[in-house]
Amino acid sequence: MKQLLFLFLIIFVSSKTYSQVVHTPNTCLSKCDAAGDELKNTDLVHLQMLDQQIMKSIMGDSSTFVFPLRIGVVQNNADSISTTELEIRKTIDILNIAFVHADIQFYIGKIEYIQSPLNISLLQENYYEAYNTFSQQHDLQDTISLFLFDYDPMLCDVKDGYISCGRTGGFSYILSERTNNIVLSKFDMEDHKIIVHEFGHFFGLYHTFEEHQFGKELPSGENCAESGDRICDTPADPGTLYEVYVNYSKCEMIGNIDQESGFKYLPLIQNFMSYYKPCYLKKYEFTPNQLEHIKVASRNPLRARFRSKG
Repeated sequence: MKQLLFLFLIIFVSSKTYSQVVHTPNTCLSKCDAAGDELKNTDLVHLQMLDQQIMKSIMGDSSTFVFPLRIGVVQNNADSISTTELEIRKTIDILNIAFVHADIQFYIGKIEYIQSPLNISLLQENYYEAYNTFSQQHDLQDTISLFLFDYDPMLCDVKDGYISCGRTGGFSYILSERTNNIVLSKFDMEDHKIIVHEFGHFFGLYHTFEEHQFGKELPSGENCAESGDRICDTPADPGTLYEVYVNYSKCEMIGNIDQESGFKYLPLIQNFMSYYKPCYLKKYEFTPNQLEHIKVASRNPLRARFRSKG
């Protein structure tokens, strides 16, 4: 939470019989933003300073892997720039706060504007054919790219009396050599989960409810190392189909019992790699084993080749 600091000048006048305290009027021009853009501009400089501190850590802290990012802002019209540097830096700040405990940090290497008629919905058509083509055309070989796309302006479709609504926040391949990028919707740039979730995929994490690659994790946890997301401190997650069992005030799934084993499902609702909505006043987080997985993956040649060489 940002706090406005009010400056007061206090003068003490002393004599033999009394002391008096005189307060001047608030010298901060009411809200310290009289021109209308001071807060925005100081926020930008603050985030730029954080970026500089991260760059300095490249030389001073060998235990932290630092990755430069190429930000690709994709837009239809080259003359109309709707995404600001401040918005981008806020997004990277969210990412760094989440990944600091995995000994990974990111800084903005460069920002480029790419003209294209594609939006995030069009990228997914024909089994992501447009996305793969775009990646081949615009990926860099030695740098991770974060591509920011416009979203489909029509998020809800009304047909035959039924309403269907949906929005893609972002996506990435899981620890793949196929692309060197993460895609994020401009709609979700300051969402405190989506960019972290997608970078989690980029560094090898699966969804907590994964079952297609390695089979379904049992709620007893007995096959946690081989099935599901193969991370044992993320309990078995039946997926958001069973979200009706989630009590968001308590931030837990209540009463969903596996019929075969009799064990309850107790997924981590606030995990970055889940699909649940946020709980009240609770932050998203990675588990210790997820953080260790990210750290190990970042040291793997598949990802370590993108780190800053100092």
